[in-house]
Amino acid sequence: MSRFASRFATRWGTVSKVPTGVGYLAEDEKTKQPSFEHVKVLLPALSLVAYILTQLSDKHPTESKLLLGLTIFLAAAGYYRPVRLRFTRWIERRRDETIARNAFPTFREFVHRFGEFIDSRFNNTLHSIVLNELCQGRTDRPTAFTIPNMELWHGPWLYFTQRIDRHKPTMTEFLPALMEFHLLVATYNNYCVTPILENLPPNLRAEIPLGVKSSLNSFQQRFERFVGEYQIFAKSLSQSRPILQGFSYWLNTPKPLS
Repeated sequence: MSRFASRFATRWGTVSKVPTGVGYLAEDEKTKQPSFEHVKVLLPALSLVAYILTQLSDKHPTESKLLLGLTIFLAAAGYYRPVRLRFTRWIERRRDETIARNAFPTFREFVHRFGEFIDSRFNNTLHSIVLNELCQGRTDRPTAFTIPNMELWHGPWLYFTQRIDRHKPTMTEFLPALMEFHLLVATYNNYCVTPILENLPPNLRAEIPLGVKSSLNSFQQRFERFVGEYQIFAKSLSQSRPILQGFSYWLNTPKPLS
């Protein structure tokens, strides 16, 4: 992709050195190439002048009609391609906006639903289970049971949600919002969920009481269901329009504790 080209060139250097004088030669060739842009205006203008002269003479009615038709044809032929291109782009933008407008309410619901995992008012969040059930206030808790403070996600999610509620569902704003939300969920999954449910050493995993393990697995099922439903929505969305192809939506959710 073009946005990665400059990074690649900066990090790894250029692949080959351009011979001296090649760049100037290419520029010279560009300047020598004739431009036909003026022809689109010149030919219809000449035809129009000829039509006016035949009208003034009033002696060549048939030629006058032919010249009028030729003028219209040349003008239409000269501007058909740019007009068609602009019309095509306008149609594509309208389709993009329709997709964004229709998908935005569902996306907003997912954003609000994510709050149940990072809101301290809920007592079934991962942080609540780890602090209140797994560690039980122990000061000598293992380092593996330590996860980042929930405010690292709750604050950004809260402001993001407030912005989403005021959001105008245009594709220009919708696509960055999708990427921002994916980053929010992915970092929470990587730094909080995965370390507790997947990366615990076997000896610590064996020390988890059955009641706490049940709470953790209940959390895992809720989180996995949320992520799965969101991925189905996001995958369908990414296949709906070319502008949405390539944005990240896949997340690897940990398995339940056995």
